[in-house]
Amino acid sequence: MLLPRVLLGVLLRSLVIVAVIAGYVAAIARSETTDALGAGLLAFLILVGMALVWAVVDGVRRGLLEALVTWVLTSAVAGVGIPVALALTDDRDLASEVSDGFVFFALVLLVPAAIGLALGALVHRVRRPAAAGVS
Repeated sequence: MLLPRVLLGVLLRSLVIVAVIAGYVAAIARSETTDALGAGLLAFLILVGMALVWAVVDGVRRGLLEALVTWVLTSAVAGVGIPVALALTDDRDLASEVSDGFVFFALVLLVPAAIGLALGALVHRVRRPAAAGVS
């Protein structure tokens, strides 16, 4: 496990996740919709889906340990980044947004990522012996 590779992965995943959610929130803020529940559920689905699919891919490509470290750090960084993006796009109080949203957003990313990593690591484990015997 190379530290620069893990940190670059954390930075990339965090930036993409925060940018997607910030773009979604900005689009919802400009729309004329009054369905806050539907918009919130769709944002939740976007976060869960991104974390799950990307973690499955990471688990298959990297195995469990390196991908787990990457996703734990990504959850922490994006857990701060998402509330900051929400505060900046909706003119909310930054300190209260981060203190209220950090744990929620970190867990919304970490739980599906852990499930995806488990599935991906299982596939990685099954594929690795088969690939090693194919020399």
